[in-house]
Amino acid sequence: MPTNETMIVRTPLQLWDHKPCRTACIYTTQHPSSKSLKSQAKMRFLCLHGLGTNSKVLETQTAAIRAELGEEHEYEFVDGTVPWPKAKELGDLFSDEDEYFAYYDPFDAESMLKALFQLEEYIEEEGPFDAVMGFSHGAALSSTLLLGRGTEREGWQSPFKLAVFLAGGGPLSWEALHKNQTIWLDRDYKLSQIRIPTAHVWALNDELGPSMSGVLEQLCTPHLRHGYVHNEGHTVPGTRSPETLRGALKAIQRALRDAQAIAV
Repeated sequence: MPTNETMIVRTPLQLWDHKPCRTACIYTTQHPSSKSLKSQAKMRFLCLHGLGTNSKVLETQTAAIRAELGEEHEYEFVDGTVPWPKAKELGDLFSDEDEYFAYYDPFDAESMLKALFQLEEYIEEEGPFDAVMGFSHGAALSSTLLLGRGTEREGWQSPFKLAVFLAGGGPLSWEALHKNQTIWLDRDYKLSQIRIPTAHVWALNDELGPSMSGVLEQLCTPHLRHGYVHNEGHTVPGTRSPETLRGALKAIQRALRDAQAIAV
């Protein structure tokens, strides 16, 4: 992580109403400029972590990517409120004594619907956000919202101009959730698409299932989606593999440029 980054910890906010409730902080982080990959306009990102992790984990995971994207962007990291066992892939990198969370129980339709409603409420109250960056579980939550509302509301406008999906989890069927079922979408889903620029960074050797990331990519508008596939497993590319980091950055930067061009 860059040593000269600035972090602002805002006043804790009551986030969502899962039981037991938890008060969490939003972290707004800005990074030093990059000589190689600098964007033209500031983007405000809502960042959603993985299952059994937390905001501090995602902040660490995405440090190299955020540093290279340039100093002009703003990132808000929001903890889930459902206590969850620590993700095994974290190993010894993070303490067993820390608290780890989910936004929802992946196998509980009611929990997922509640999280979707609360995500919309949070965006309305704390937004606007230009982009969402989701890792795994966080990508599944945000993509389910973007696809689901697209089927329900004619002319619905996405709250984001850009989505970055890192090891993206599979989106769930909006219709099935409302029937108290959890059914993951497949490539044949035709009821809606994610119609904003997207970046998809995922691994063929993801032990949690690369097929979900591939499905998510296929459910996004072809000419606006930018993908990079690597072999680093269920993780976010970082400085340990400069080549993989460069590939991920190219996909994200292309999606950023698309989003900024559309916004002009």
